[in-house]
Amino acid sequence: MTNQTSPDYDAVIIGAGFSGIYLLHKLRDAGFNVLLVDAATDPGGIWHWNCYPGARVDSQIPLYEFSIPEVWRTWTWSERFPGWEELRAYFRHVCDTLNLWPLMRMGSRVESADFDAGRGLWNLQLEGGQSVSTRFLLPALGFASKPYIPDIPGIEDFEGEWCHTARWSQEGIDLDGRKVALIGTGASGVQVAQEAAKRAEALILFQRTPILALPMRQERLTREDQEREKHSYPALFEQRRQTSGGFESQSLEVSALEVDEIERNAHFEDLWQRGGLRFWYHNFADLLTNRAANRHAYDFWRDKVRARIADPDLA
Repeated sequence: MTNQTSPDYDAVIIGAGFSGIYLLHKLRDAGFNVLLVDAATDPGGIWHWNCYPGARVDSQIPLYEFSIPEVWRTWTWSERFPGWEELRAYFRHVCDTLNLWPLMRMGSRVESADFDAGRGLWNLQLEGGQSVSTRFLLPALGFASKPYIPDIPGIEDFEGEWCHTARWSQEGIDLDGRKVALIGTGASGVQVAQEAAKRAEALILFQRTPILALPMRQERLTREDQEREKHSYPALFEQRRQTSGGFESQSLEVSALEVDEIERNAHFEDLWQRGGLRFWYHNFADLLTNRAANRHAYDFWRDKVRARIADPDLA
């Protein structure tokens, strides 16, 4: 830690995910002396740590990307819902295109951050004994940067291999022909289950609360198709800013209870076939606020799922 009056940096950003990278880009262009630090060895935030089987976005392209023109004009995706490997390549492309690497210190964990009220500065201690001072400290840590591991008696004595999806081995874990127990059916649990079921000898799923999964309708994307659509990206990105969930449109303005069963189910079916999160975000206005409206959506979902279950006792 230095004793100079002026700080080492105007701003230090912690985290190299979407928020951190965007902050770095904007502050650098605004003339600030800025540094980004991250414990990970590569940018991407959650997409550095999430490398479990099936890990991919649930928001379709091009909604799930930066609106920075020099970035999207020089990048194309291979899938409608890209996976973690492609997200990592995308973040490297962003840092290359915007020339951000000189301002980034990867593989550097912040061990402490103390505010010096007398000097009006933050003093950061980094892993390895390095220290930096800054006027502004901007943590861009995300909401899922620290995994939660339940206090399960005996888990430390488990003789097999175990890990949390948020800390999946970067070298991968071989599931082929093995018995796999999966605890939890959140987003990562659903994604792992789909892939593990294809490879494991047996998959046992433990869940406390059943969840509702929707069809993704994954599809391959060509460079030619994306290039033809890029003229509409600026308007799409602006529209995305106006919606509560960051999607291309809001829910309908009509209640699910104001239409008859035929019209209601026809709308449900259209969203179901289009896939993704549309079934929740582009549906009737009161789907998430009115129990009766929500019940109609649930009954539709239930009938779709039951038709796929061969065991009548489970259905």
